[in-house]
Amino acid sequence: MKKFVLILVTFLCAAIPAKDLPKIAVYVTGDVPDNLKKALGTEMLTTLVKRERYRGIERHQSFLAEIDNEQGKQRSGAIDDNQISEVGRQFGVEFVCIADITPVLGEYQISARIINVETAEVVFIGRSTSSLETLDDLTRVSDRVAKNMFNEPTESVRQKVKPVKPKLANEPFYGLGGSFSSDLGGGIAWPDGRQVVMPYRAGGVYVSLDAIYAELFLGVSFGGGKWESADASYPGDLPNMQRTYGNIGMLAKYPLPLGSSVRLFPLLGIDYNFSGHEVTLTYADGNKYVFDGIDGDSTALLNTLWFQFGGGIDFYFGGAGMILRVEALYGLRTATELEKHLVAIYNKEISDWHNVKTRPGKGLTLKVSIGVGVSP
Repeated sequence: MKKFVLILVTFLCAAIPAKDLPKIAVYVTGDVPDNLKKALGTEMLTTLVKRERYRGIERHQSFLAEIDNEQGKQRSGAIDDNQISEVGRQFGVEFVCIADITPVLGEYQISARIINVETAEVVFIGRSTSSLETLDDLTRVSDRVAKNMFNEPTESVRQKVKPVKPKLANEPFYGLGGSFSSDLGGGIAWPDGRQVVMPYRAGGVYVSLDAIYAELFLGVSFGGGKWESADASYPGDLPNMQRTYGNIGMLAKYPLPLGSSVRLFPLLGIDYNFSGHEVTLTYADGNKYVFDGIDGDSTALLNTLWFQFGGGIDFYFGGAGMILRVEALYGLRTATELEKHLVAIYNKEISDWHNVKTRPGKGLTLKVSIGVGVSP
């Protein structure tokens, strides 16, 4: 029966479309009964062919008989790889898998190597152990030997290794960066279309503490811009405002990994701006008005809260443990107390100016920073 199964498997292996795969034969050695060696040879051949790396030969039984014949000619009864390669060459085999089965401590150790017939060079080697108590044991141990040969993960490894969600490298991290903001103004507007606009640009630096889903930051910026009017008949010269301010805020984000070194993320959060110890308005005639809380109004009149949204991208430099971050944000802000104060004056004290309202404040911010990872 064993002989019939071996012939059938060999025939089927030879009949399967080969896709120009190299031919292989299997020879089993060891101080164990012949029927066990033949059964293991059958399973090893089946396992190798199933992986579509090789195809079996038509005269596999004749190949084994010739090996046994050569072995009988040797005084020692042993046959080396070169002699096996020579027999393989006679049968048109390109590779031979030599499996050695050895009883050890109540089990069997199966060591197998695949040799190139042309060069007698060992190209693959693998091993495993089994009690070989059932036919299923033969199938399993042949599969484990082949996986060990070709560096394939075993079932035990697959069971232990759980799918790992892409880890956000080196998070949390501290960051240091610079920012540039434009069109940060607001102003006041009349129902007939007249308006005073307070545009300015600012640049600054900031530090941040980044977690996976949030970014906290604290910064300082300096900027300015000339107030503008949509109506040339607006009385008086409009000033140029120079302002130093601090900002503190938090942005929520959701990282979207693009491979192992790039992350995209949307952003949504708040940024509270508070002015420094003074803000200066300089008029065309050289006169100045200073918000310093001493001889003039307090700088707190210009404090405001921004609501920001946008997105960013991280580039992770694994070898250096650093992250380059680029963010772009669009913001809408609340009216300042100065704007509210001007609106109140115009609506109450100037009889022909009514329904004056604050003008929406909005602006764009670009931020670039370098982060250094810290241990979570």
